Amino acid sequence: MMTPRTQDEYLDLVDQAIFEIEDVLMCAGDEGDPDDSAFSDILPLYEKLSADLKQLHADILAGRQTIGRGEDLPFMPLVTKWKERIPFHDLLAAVNYTYKTGFPG
Repeated sequence: MMTPRTQDEYLDLVDQAIFEIEDVLMCAGDEGDPDDSAFSDILPLYEKLSADLKQLHADILAGRQTIGRGEDLPFMPLVTKWKERIPFHDLLAAVNYTYKTGFPG
């Protein structure tokens, strides 16, 4: 996975994560059985991740977030806990890594 080198590249990575989450939510809505706990018990997690990533995107654009301060994103404990159920957890890890370490060079 590419490491973002600029804020625009980072926002593209955040957008990609949002797309992946929204795609899962859409598929679950179209195909998921509401009584199927494989989907129903994790849907709130996907909804939270979507909202948190959208807020992160907006906050970066508005200058309310600083990248590279050495802190994990607030939702990373949830991602770590549920990573077996998040097929794109590596994408979220990349978003977090750049958020934590900043842009190279």
